[in-house]
Amino acid sequence: MTNTTGAFQEWTDDIEKARANLGIQGMSVAVVHKGRIIYSQGFGKRNDTDPFTPETVANIASMTKAFTAAAVGELIAENKAKWDAPVSEYLPEFKLKDPRLTAEINFIDLLAHRTGYVGQDFEWYQRSKDWIELIKLLRYVDPVVPLRSKFIYTNTMYCVAGEAAGRIAGTSYEQVVYDKLFQPIGMQSSGMLMDELVSRPNHALPYTGKSFEALQCGETRQVPLKHYPIPTPPSGDIYSNAIDLAKWANVMLHGGQLNGAQVLHKKTVEMVTTAWIVQKALPPRDPDSSLSAYGMGWFIEQYKGRHTIFHGGQNPGYRSNMVLFPHDDLAVIVLSNTLFNELAGAIPYYIADRVLNLPKTKDWLFEVAVQETRDLYRFFGADNNPEILDSLFPPRLQQKPPTRLLEEFSGEYTHSYAQKIHIRVEPGTSEEDGASALACKLGAFDRTLEHYHYDSFRLQLLDDLIDDTFAYPLLLTFVAGHYGLVSECRVLMLGEEQVFTKVQPDTI
Repeated sequence: MTNTTGAFQEWTDDIEKARANLGIQGMSVAVVHKGRIIYSQGFGKRNDTDPFTPETVANIASMTKAFTAAAVGELIAENKAKWDAPVSEYLPEFKLKDPRLTAEINFIDLLAHRTGYVGQDFEWYQRSKDWIELIKLLRYVDPVVPLRSKFIYTNTMYCVAGEAAGRIAGTSYEQVVYDKLFQPIGMQSSGMLMDELVSRPNHALPYTGKSFEALQCGETRQVPLKHYPIPTPPSGDIYSNAIDLAKWANVMLHGGQLNGAQVLHKKTVEMVTTAWIVQKALPPRDPDSSLSAYGMGWFIEQYKGRHTIFHGGQNPGYRSNMVLFPHDDLAVIVLSNTLFNELAGAIPYYIADRVLNLPKTKDWLFEVAVQETRDLYRFFGADNNPEILDSLFPPRLQQKPPTRLLEEFSGEYTHSYAQKIHIRVEPGTSEEDGASALACKLGAFDRTLEHYHYDSFRLQLLDDLIDDTFAYPLLLTFVAGHYGLVSECRVLMLGEEQVFTKVQPDTI
């Protein structure tokens, strides 16, 4: 459709200026209002040369979660399963250390992120394992809070739900999503797996900037595809385009109906958009929102008094977002092929302010999007801002050297869920004084450790998925056992701690 008149041309001009200002490679935007697409537009490029259009397919990342939840809901609506039945009834491989939890955790717990288990960020460093293996490893992991007591975002539990859905249907997770969602809704340009995405003639390749400054200068580079698919497909592996997602949005806005036909059960839509747990992990877009919750595959809050349901997504080289305003029959969809750009997060509210005639209290495109994108680069960039790094870890104590020789820390450390950590001494590699330093090898990552204080060391875990552009700051603390020998390495990553056990020399 064309968007060349009146307000639509203003939207196009503003969004294009904002895209160019941030240096985003390409993106598409679609707006659904009162049952029809009133705006669809592409911006920038889907690769190095070709335009990004509303028909361009891109990975939607964690927006996949809403599809996984709906697919489960459809099977339940067909009386093939129950929301409140133990998931282990449908997936025997789902066994936890505590048999009481195995017998109690249900689909709502999995899909509402309320199992009490952490997000397992280390799953990204387990790409050699398939997701069934990851599910089996959950039996060695302890919950961090009681069941249903706290929202903790986790991709792994969506794998459990997706695999269980496939078992219930007697097929695969992917086939369930196709049969129950893509086919009845008519999402002919949607699918899964990176190999399938890049086989589509009009597909977007993933990009990133080396730094925020490089991104603003338009200096993007393609993200290598060698590590796709992601390790947890039901949490983020779907690809689609703005037109297909507009159909999906219409279905969600109208109780499962599309063009007068009931393509999803109304009960499914009601269940996944019900607030099942309060969440504080993601601050609401409107600080005055009286609601901040999570349904199943959807965040739920208020924006300037309007009920909103939304979910974004972020995978290496892709950023997506969909925001629904159910009481206003409005949805905004954004797809882009540039990692860590928060223009995708800002555009829906820029458009909602105009469609719904809301007070324009923020400059979403040129202030909010820029600041939030800058903040992401400062947090995750390979040259993390020191102040941000310091806020992630306990206060650093100055002039507190290690309590033992570096050689005593060296060795192999194992974890029931994550890959092994290998610690060694590297002579003459300390950045401070040229002395020996510890080095850490985790999977494909091999880096020198920076001494923090006492027996704690900091590591910038550069992400080879995106060509060393982004880093995950880790704090490794070595702990001695009863016999005075180093026995554990406790790894703190983004607020989550994993304990690795040292393999003693006589058992290696």
